[in-house]
Amino acid sequence: MSPWKILIERGNLGFSAAHFITMEGRCEPLHGHNYGVRVEVSGGLTADSYVFDFVTLKEIVRALCKEWEHRFLLPLRNPYLDVRERAGGWEIVYDAETRYVLPSSAVATLDTDNATTERLAELLAHRLVAALRARGLGGGIERIVVGVEETEMQTAFYTLDMLDLSAGAGNATHPPGGA
Repeated sequence: MSPWKILIERGNLGFSAAHFITMEGRCEPLHGHNYGVRVEVSGGLTADSYVFDFVTLKEIVRALCKEWEHRFLLPLRNPYLDVRERAGGWEIVYDAETRYVLPSSAVATLDTDNATTERLAELLAHRLVAALRARGLGGGIERIVVGVEETEMQTAFYTLDMLDLSAGAGNATHPPGGA
């Protein structure tokens, strides 16, 4: 593993979004956060002596965050939710007393089992790899660590070993979050 890494964080790297999670047999009330995002990229130095272009990395991460900005984060594979797409919107039912109906324009669907900060970090890491590959970038990156901060005291991290992905041990486009 290379000793070189870069880090982007703070500033306008983040998004404001609503969510709830299911945990230990219960469902949290709908609420929101001003999430912060940090991305650490490790790899060897290019011929120009840098790991990866800071400007390009920030541009890509900002674009990914914007897709979740001011949206309700809806996990499509949560076993405790009855999620149905309706004409122009989504219906989400947890139990007889907990039901939400939201317009499609207010929802960011997530191919995962829960909208936890851990899963958001995982999803963002995989989306970042897909965005890099779509641009033909990131060939020298060995590892990506994505952190999503829910509050000043709570941050979850997800690490993707790009060498394992390149060797076929994983798939950067797999749907995170379980089965």
